Amino acid sequence: MINESIGAILQILVFTLVPFLVYLIKNKSAKGFLEYIGLKKSTKKANYLAVVACLLFATPMLILTLTNADFKELMFDPNSITGKFRQMGFGIESLFILIVIALFKTSFAEEVLFRGFIAKRLISVAGYQKGNVIQAAIFGVIHTALFALVTSNIIFLIAIFIIPSTGAYVSVYLNEKIANGSIIPGWISHGLANILAYSIVGFVI
Repeated sequence: MINESIGAILQILVFTLVPFLVYLIKNKSAKGFLEYIGLKKSTKKANYLAVVACLLFATPMLILTLTNADFKELMFDPNSITGKFRQMGFGIESLFILIVIALFKTSFAEEVLFRGFIAKRLISVAGYQKGNVIQAAIFGVIHTALFALVTSNIIFLIAIFIIPSTGAYVSVYLNEKIANGSIIPGWISHGLANILAYSIVGFVI
């Protein structure tokens, strides 16, 4: 548990370092940095929609796991996150680690870097629509590249590209159009989707 907590903190710091350095160089001060990356109060409407959206992002992965033997094998692989949870079994320690990984190590760190920094900068340069599409594509490509290390199945890789890309696009829409620039809705949606996928694949199926 301690190792995962330390790992989560380090990942958040690393993912926050780039936007912080850019902001510091540009503004000569750290004041206003949280506003710059969107760590501010959201709106109730955006938060509610984020909860609903998480189901749209977790469901396709769960359906693939339930209906496709090859994808199920991939998700059950001992080296995957869900495979490790299956080996650990359900318990206080595994539940704690799941929450740390799902809410902080992956979703929070990624939301700060991708939605709080990359998306906002791209939108400021290219406009909302183009900026959002580009950041979503970048997010999808990175996830696809990671999965490509363990599988060459083109159908899986296409799915892995589409699902995170769609999630990234919707998150920015919620953040920028409904939550006044807050990245909290994206974090809620991303984090809850991770919790659903990790827990169901790791402990239920």
